[in-house]
Amino acid sequence: MRNQQTDSENNLKQDPALVRALGGTEHLFWLLDRNRSIHFALVAQIDRVFEPSAWRAALLALQQRHPLLVARIVAEGEAAPAFYRDPDARIPLRVVENARASWEVEVAREVNTPFDWSTAPLVRATLLQGVGGSTVILAAHHSVLDGMGGAYVMQDLLCALAGGSLMSLPLVQPLESLLRAQMTTATVSGAMAPASEPKRFRAAIGARAEVAALALSAQLTRAVVERSRIERTTVHGAVAAAVHEAGRRLSRAWRERPVRTVSPIDVRRTVGGMGQANGVYITQTVTVDDRPRGAPFWQAAREVKASLAPAQTLASVVQETKALDAFMSSNPSIEDAAGFLSHMLAYDVLLSNLGREPVASTYEGFALKALWGPIVSSGFADDQVVGVCTQGGVLRLTHASYTAMPGLLDEVSAVLGEAVAS
Repeated sequence: MRNQQTDSENNLKQDPALVRALGGTEHLFWLLDRNRSIHFALVAQIDRVFEPSAWRAALLALQQRHPLLVARIVAEGEAAPAFYRDPDARIPLRVVENARASWEVEVAREVNTPFDWSTAPLVRATLLQGVGGSTVILAAHHSVLDGMGGAYVMQDLLCALAGGSLMSLPLVQPLESLLRAQMTTATVSGAMAPASEPKRFRAAIGARAEVAALALSAQLTRAVVERSRIERTTVHGAVAAAVHEAGRRLSRAWRERPVRTVSPIDVRRTVGGMGQANGVYITQTVTVDDRPRGAPFWQAAREVKASLAPAQTLASVVQETKALDAFMSSNPSIEDAAGFLSHMLAYDVLLSNLGREPVASTYEGFALKALWGPIVSSGFADDQVVGVCTQGGVLRLTHASYTAMPGLLDEVSAVLGEAVAS
């Protein structure tokens, strides 16, 4: 990747349309998306209705702020794939007036509609207009945005909608470029152990994702936050433990084998230097839970926290980035990338958590009522993708899957209720 990155930087001087090369995780996601689409969506609900023209103006302001929101991906020969600028590209806005279908139905439509990575922009929006309120869905190719980056873009969109002025952000280089000096001296730990069995991908044609959502009460949210603190764990640990227990109650397969969960970890604060830039600035860590149904809940939640803690250090981020950089430097094929996902990550659950109050709730003239997601299109046939976001004092869960466990979120809520009452 280093030589390819240098080549791209040199080419930029010759080709003003070139923005930058894709980073390691961005490149991996691009390959995985060509195997099975893996884009994602976020959903914001506000308490006011604006004309579509106001939304289009706000979307244009987004593109003027973020360099990658006017970009497409170009791959030529053996060169590393790169983002190229298309200054005339506009984020498309699909408007649904007097929306009757739930936003879950509309976001499922977005999840089931892949992106053309060769056409800018790699983001699109859907607007559901109701009486006294609006819901906006932002969908993005996963090479151009990660979950937290998507939340920052959503906040910028709402700021622009409120009449705020968005300053243009400088282009930020990919993660391995920011960590190049540390990677030079870092040692890479032993190779990750593969899963006992590879995960099966969903059908290439005809598979349709289902999407569900559930909001905990403010009272239960407070109880989960407080009890997690007392039990020396995190809300993420509690939700992971709840998803595992709920799944065991609903699925015989989960009762008969360990459950593998991957948690994307945002590294913006750990590494520094990227601020709210677009791009992918995460690592991914797999935890394995082999407890039986009904195992002590808070012990399970503490062990999730303990398993994830080492991955949140700068040293670990540098090691993981260096290992991925070495893999991507081998110029892997789509099949190589798919094999890595299927054999090494091989997760049953993708648990993506935006954290507590990731964006502002109050804007000039309106308020954000709810933020949902990330809602991710996964490549596997039977994994359960759970998005977590606590906004306005309410913890909200989303569930996306191509072979969904019916009632998973209701069961998660029940498990959390039992845990805080015990």
